[in-house]
Amino acid sequence: MFMLVTYDVEAKRTDKFKKLLRRYLNHEQYSVFTGDITEAQAISLQRELSRLMVPGDRVTEIRAANRQNIEVCQLAKSDSGKGELKRTPLNDHRRDFTVL
Repeated sequence: MFMLVTYDVEAKRTDKFKKLLRRYLNHEQYSVFTGDITEAQAISLQRELSRLMVPGDRVTEIRAANRQNIEVCQLAKSDSGKGELKRTPLNDHRRDFTVL
């Protein structure tokens, strides 16, 4: 399956989350991780997150059966800050060069 995980924790604890998530997924940006993961790995990751998390921590997990059925877009404002958001489709998630 394809998984996207983000976290929002106290600054002094971010390294612990980063180290854990890097063992299972690709580090995309700050607290954002994505990648292909098996069901067994997902269960293991969830158990390790459970041991690491404390009340107030926020972890968001998005799962999909595969990376082909996901639409990912980047939203951005113009340099002037006016007008509608620019929506740019991203397709990097559809291929995983680390598997090759």
